[in-house]
Amino acid sequence: MSLRLTSAVLAGGIFLVSACASAPPAPDAAPVALGTAFSEGLRDVAFDTEWWTRFDDPQMESLIAKALAANKSLDVAQANIRLAGSLARSVRLNRSYGTSSSAGANVGRSTGAGQDVEASATGNIGASWEMDLFGRIDAEIAAAEFSVQEARQLRRDVAVIVASDTALAYVTLRSAQARLHVARKNARTQLEGLDLLQSLFANGRATRLDLERADTQYRTTLASIPRLEASIQTSLNALAALTGQPATDPDEELARLVLETDDIPEHQGAILTGSVESLTRRRPDIRAAEAALGRQVALGEAARAELFPTIVWNADVFALFNPDNSVGDLSSLGFGIGPAIQWAGPDLRRVRANIDTSDARTEAAIAQYDVTVLAALSEVESALTQYVSELRRRDDLESAATSARRSLELARLRFEEGVDDYLDVLDAQRTLLDAEDRLAESRQQTSEAAIAAYRALGGISEDADDIASEPN
Repeated sequence: MSLRLTSAVLAGGIFLVSACASAPPAPDAAPVALGTAFSEGLRDVAFDTEWWTRFDDPQMESLIAKALAANKSLDVAQANIRLAGSLARSVRLNRSYGTSSSAGANVGRSTGAGQDVEASATGNIGASWEMDLFGRIDAEIAAAEFSVQEARQLRRDVAVIVASDTALAYVTLRSAQARLHVARKNARTQLEGLDLLQSLFANGRATRLDLERADTQYRTTLASIPRLEASIQTSLNALAALTGQPATDPDEELARLVLETDDIPEHQGAILTGSVESLTRRRPDIRAAEAALGRQVALGEAARAELFPTIVWNADVFALFNPDNSVGDLSSLGFGIGPAIQWAGPDLRRVRANIDTSDARTEAAIAQYDVTVLAALSEVESALTQYVSELRRRDDLESAATSARRSLELARLRFEEGVDDYLDVLDAQRTLLDAEDRLAESRQQTSEAAIAAYRALGGISEDADDIASEPN
């Protein structure tokens, strides 16, 4: 009678909640339009995930390789992958059976007169297995596997940041060295002019005003040198941290960067953007948002499975040994097998509240995915636009620097021939210094814009160690 009543209640509950048991499907990828930055000639070309090789600078390549191997932030992200994998393996075990065992002993006597002390022992071995009739366990496993995917993509996102930050720090260092070279070269030229003016002033061929102006320009140029030297040291410290080294004790490779100056690395050729569709499949933050959405949809399925009963098969073997039996006595042994049924109903208000909560989180994950895709497209468009604009600016500044050099040569000749005074030479020197400094800065900004574009494009490969670390 009790069993029939329980079956009827369960059947009625299943019938009543079956109409709302399925979770909403995950949304398709957000539609995106082709932007102007993705040129017709390059969007169909495969994207180069090792984009730093396109700067043709072996030192940059070496530093990025070292950073990707030794950066501590990547170690943290790798540990998070292992954590997610361990949790996923634990959840997968819910598909299998579980076992338990217990043993105990007792010594005692009754309080009555003349009673003897008696000893007894008990033992139990049990096993249980849940029938996943309504997909709760499968949904929880799917959610855990999505968590592993998200952790892996977050590690890739860190790798993208590490590679780009290393390239940026290296470009900043080389740029500061180039600008320092320009400043020192101009300071030497200005000092030579100042010495000449002092001789001319002593002979009455120059005025005190010319002498003071030349000294002011020379001192101003000298004042720019400490800031550039500090920029070099700051960049070196950043590279040390990115490559997993203490800034106070960098290795020989980093120490050589200060002693062996080199030119500012510049991107060779066009940036191979690939298509917008490949961007959404490559950029790690988009894929992480997609994994987070998949996890939340799976958790919604698990929440809906709580509307249905849970059926667990149990099997137990137990034994009791006391003075009335012996180990060989079958009366001391027993076993039991059968299902256990649990259900949150008939009052399912808490379950439905949990479902509503899960649905709200799914809606938030959908919105976050859309935000991530739109932000990615905006970053790519802005970075590529900045790169193209800076290329044009760099070309104009190269022409300006060439003209400034010719202008300085002409100003010196005219001064030596007595046509103009030294003020024209000072003005030409100042113009040349400004043009060369602006050109070095523009070359830096052009390289930085290229790096920012590759960073926005999500350029990094899934290295073998990361793939191997994924749990099965």
